[in-house]
Amino acid sequence: MVEEYDVIVVGAGPAGSVAAYGLARSGFKTLLVERRREVGVPVQCGELLPTPQEMSDLFPNSPRAQRLVDVPSDIIVNRTRIMRLVSPRGRKYDFQLHANIVDRSRLDQYLARKAQDAGAKLVLRTRVTERDPNNIIDMRGPGGRTEAKARVVVGADGPRSLIAKSIGNRYDRPDVELSQTMSFTLADIETDPSIAEMYFGEHVAPGGYGWVIPRGFHEANVGLGVRAAFAAPERPLRDYLHTFVKKDPMVAPRMRGGRIIRRIGATVPVAGPVRHTWSENVVLVGDAAGHVMASNGGGIPTAMVGGELAAEAVAAHLERGTSLGQYEVAWRREMGRELETALSVLRVADEVMRSDAITEVCMRLAGSYFLEPMIRCRLPLAVDFAAKSFVKVLQIGVQ
Repeated sequence: MVEEYDVIVVGAGPAGSVAAYGLARSGFKTLLVERRREVGVPVQCGELLPTPQEMSDLFPNSPRAQRLVDVPSDIIVNRTRIMRLVSPRGRKYDFQLHANIVDRSRLDQYLARKAQDAGAKLVLRTRVTERDPNNIIDMRGPGGRTEAKARVVVGADGPRSLIAKSIGNRYDRPDVELSQTMSFTLADIETDPSIAEMYFGEHVAPGGYGWVIPRGFHEANVGLGVRAAFAAPERPLRDYLHTFVKKDPMVAPRMRGGRIIRRIGATVPVAGPVRHTWSENVVLVGDAAGHVMASNGGGIPTAMVGGELAAEAVAAHLERGTSLGQYEVAWRREMGRELETALSVLRVADEVMRSDAITEVCMRLAGSYFLEPMIRCRLPLAVDFAAKSFVKVLQIGVQ
């Protein structure tokens, strides 16, 4: 027997759970499929979430963004107010950016519970292995192989999404378009709980950056993201991380004697939105859709915004027969400009990050006045050409 649903949501991260909640609340028979044994475990993110007030500035075209990131206080473990960027030679650039540091596993579980309370059926330890054009889903779980069918499938199954591949998406250059991240949650360390830090330089994290995100006075997520195309051949990611934690002159002294209480690893898509975010019976959300801020890897807010937009578009499609293409119209209207600007910033950074010397000079010339809008993805796209031309001149000078 093939059980039939109105909607099958594949993946119970923030994007999938928000979508499942919206659809179940609208009365649609909804199945939420999660491959992990426990929702949100293991954690696969740095856990920094901009405050609702910051979201209104970061995503001014999204009326829902501020509401969606307003999470219960018991999920928040710390609050930061300063973002500090650190150059290859240790120069600091500070500006205000208020963020809540959340317990990501509890956040995911809270959102999944909301979906269940609204009527969605959650199945764990179940991996989707195939989707055919008629939306028959093949699954492998504790009870063996099962099948289910849906009028619409929502793909929320991460950067290597099977659902995304099933509608024609692929990464042609995974060594450039996907960032591999690794971090430790360290306890018994010294850190300023009000400052989140980003470290730049090819010696720290080629093609990415390092971070120290405080979870309090004596605990922090310390990690980095690296893209293979920029990294030294055959040098493992864990070697970069150990060097950052144990030898970086600005990081290591504060981490000395720290106790590793959690190891985190993840893949982050940094190529912008995928080519096809919808088909006649599928929509993609979150990492599966490439809805990640390419310049900094942030994806929780865009995942939740996309999840709610997907729920609205799917509901309209099931009720009135409107095209699922309205989903793409909606996400481009509410967060498309920011996603494109973030990608443009990353492309400029790709030229800079190939050399610590150029990175240092560019950060000094830009200063906090220009670095802040870059992190906030507010830089006009026209700057892209000018910045790349400037970098080329610097490269010739350095050589």
